[in-house]
Amino acid sequence: MKRHIFLLLFALIGMSAMAQYSSSAELVDKPLDIRGSRVFVDGVKLDKYSAAACFSSVDGVDRSADYLKYRAGYKTGLGLTIGGAALIPVGCGMLYGGAFWAYVALSDAGSYAGMSVMFLGAGAVVAGTACFLAGIPTLCVYKTRLNRLEKKYNTSLQIGTSSNGLSLAISF
Repeated sequence: MKRHIFLLLFALIGMSAMAQYSSSAELVDKPLDIRGSRVFVDGVKLDKYSAAACFSSVDGVDRSADYLKYRAGYKTGLGLTIGGAALIPVGCGMLYGGAFWAYVALSDAGSYAGMSVMFLGAGAVVAGTACFLAGIPTLCVYKTRLNRLEKKYNTSLQIGTSSNGLSLAISF
């Protein structure tokens, strides 16, 4: 009995987690809004495969692979930027903590251990700075490419039905 309640609880959690995504086909003809690497249509978040399906026929060209590549590049830039920004203060703490440890050490072994921590901290600061400086341009480049792709989709020619018959709309 406990196992069934446990499974039911996880099923409800899974359904509520997936309720924010929409993969229905009627949302494809509406304007997209890209926030970060997430795609929204009328305030409903699309999963990455539904969003890629939206870009499958922009100006007669399949741009779904471009969307997935730009999304991955954006997330890589975001990860490098966040990782570098987190590594810099950790390295600074190791650098100054190791220097303090080497200064107050009572033996030569403690002094050498403190200096090794200090050098590891300096390496972490250098690595964090490199990740941070590489991540920002990557993030900006791929966000610009995602914005261009969104603009191409939203300005494309749309043919559909209205209450008066067929309609031809160009949205800018």
